[in-house]
Amino acid sequence: MTANDVLVIAWLVLAHLVADFFLQTEAIATDKFASGARAWRALAAHVALVALALLPVALAFGTHGLAALGAIAILHGVIDRTKITWTNRVEAAAMEEAALMHEAPRPAASLGSAWTPVPAALFVLDQVAHGVVIAWAWAVFLRGAPLEPGWIDAVSRTVGGLGPADFHRAVLIAVVAISLAIVNVRAGSLFVATLVNPREVLLGDEPAAEQLDGDRVRDDAQARSTGSAYTLRIGPFVARAEPTPSAPKAPIPTSSSGSISLASPARVGEAIGVLERLLIVAFVLTANQPAIGFVVAAKTLARFRQLDDRRFAEYYLLGTLASVSVALASGLLALAALSA
Repeated sequence: MTANDVLVIAWLVLAHLVADFFLQTEAIATDKFASGARAWRALAAHVALVALALLPVALAFGTHGLAALGAIAILHGVIDRTKITWTNRVEAAAMEEAALMHEAPRPAASLGSAWTPVPAALFVLDQVAHGVVIAWAWAVFLRGAPLEPGWIDAVSRTVGGLGPADFHRAVLIAVVAISLAIVNVRAGSLFVATLVNPREVLLGDEPAAEQLDGDRVRDDAQARSTGSAYTLRIGPFVARAEPTPSAPKAPIPTSSSGSISLASPARVGEAIGVLERLLIVAFVLTANQPAIGFVVAAKTLARFRQLDDRRFAEYYLLGTLASVSVALASGLLALAALSA
């Protein structure tokens, strides 16, 4: 007995999504970009999580599944390390140029560009590379491979009188639904944030040449204590250093009980983006594509006054198009999998 090919591929994709966007902690994701042993320990932990997510495949396919697990996990680590190396090199170049410019501070308009590649491109290339590895591993190790007798017996006892076709269909729907949730809640938010949110570090009066390995230049307090500070804004297309006034941070609004009463605009915007993507996916799956325009129009109407600001309008358009693209692509892929 062999497994349904679409179900196997969908399960491999789900395992990747779970390992990358659910099991991977913020500490692991951050430490992977550090230097030395800490980075390698974090990468090894992430590879172990990938292998853990693929464990059901190994149990179902035996030796073939173990081979697929090993190949995907190892290549996952290679791809992640390559992305980290490229990212650190780009960040180091941006920091170095900003530090050189900072030795003789000039007006922000004359500082030029320090980082031109789009950071989100590395995110997309990373995910595409993982997808290629998954397709390759399925084609080489799992396509046509027999299921383990013990796995078949365990599944038969679990599903009772449900036929193989009905069981495969039910599992496929569940796998696709979970994958859509992860893509549009976690992965989509990270992609849009990587694309449109500028990353800021503060540069004090002295050049920060000692921190050109991809780490943050220095913390806010140290930079501000040296006098005038410059903020290096690494945006979606370019980087620039801007004078930053030494002003105390505004207090966070709280209620009378002392708890935070208002969510930050960034968190609210992220929640709006998640709802937007989930609605678009629902419309794609139910063949109500014309309704997608109403979702985008309603979101735009809420920001109508802010669209007079050209800079905000450009970032808003970029983020909206990216968010809609994620929802449309994932919805269409899910529809293709469910229709196969």
